[in-house]
Amino acid sequence: MLKLNSPRLILTPIENEFSLADTTCFISALKRIKFLGPELTPSASQPCFDTGEHFLHQISFLGCSPRLYSDGESDIFIGIDQQSRVQFSHCHSMPPPRCPHCQKTNKNWPVNHRHWLANTETMDNCPQCDKAFHFTAMKWKKNGGYGRLLLQIYGVQEQLAVPNPSFLGELEALTETGWEYFFAT
Repeated sequence: MLKLNSPRLILTPIENEFSLADTTCFISALKRIKFLGPELTPSASQPCFDTGEHFLHQISFLGCSPRLYSDGESDIFIGIDQQSRVQFSHCHSMPPPRCPHCQKTNKNWPVNHRHWLANTETMDNCPQCDKAFHFTAMKWKKNGGYGRLLLQIYGVQEQLAVPNPSFLGELEALTETGWEYFFAT
């Protein structure tokens, strides 16, 4: 059974609103470059795949070695999720985000998050510099992020893996937009 609530490394286009007209071609391209392996038991929310033959050439694990296989089942798998609106994901044990203007921490971010969920156009003011900002402009230091198109690598603890620059370049070539990454739990 797939553990969709496990920690994950998420890759997403830098442009939060970016989405694909059809994910089928994107999935085929990821299979062609051997990032994705066979499709796993279907998930109600997103297609999920085993890691492909070149996965470890495209994602670098830091420190300890990854545990990709256990009892014939992958501990690490990949989900491709495209939503109708921008989603926010984050690490539960993260420090507060920073204001996009003054760079000071914003401990009021849960209130800002609720405002954004109620109305994605909402602007809030920084408690330190009083400048207006949009929730999706907050700085999370790779402990949170936003996107409509989410390439999620499940089973990766925060800060233990990063996408290789060449892989980010391949994603950019496939979608004609830049990519970034962050972690979520």
